[in-house]
Amino acid sequence: MPRIAEACGIKGIRVESASEVDEALQTAFATDGPVLVDVVVASEELAMPPQIKLEQAKGFSLYMLRAIISGRGDEVIELAKTNWLR
Repeated sequence: MPRIAEACGIKGIRVESASEVDEALQTAFATDGPVLVDVVVASEELAMPPQIKLEQAKGFSLYMLRAIISGRGDEVIELAKTNWLR
């Protein structure tokens, strides 16, 4: 992504570990003009909304149930490890 940003004439920064986030954000905020900060996260990482609605919880629960029933319980375990068992 940083190369795409730079091809468009803006600064691009790629972050691959949590230890790089602070420095990347400081650089981004110190830069005049727009900056694209590309942060790599685990594919199972959940993006939590500020407030969880009932429909969202219901949909997530159905996804997990369907994954287990269809033999993809390993996905549910990875999801739990990535998001809740840190």
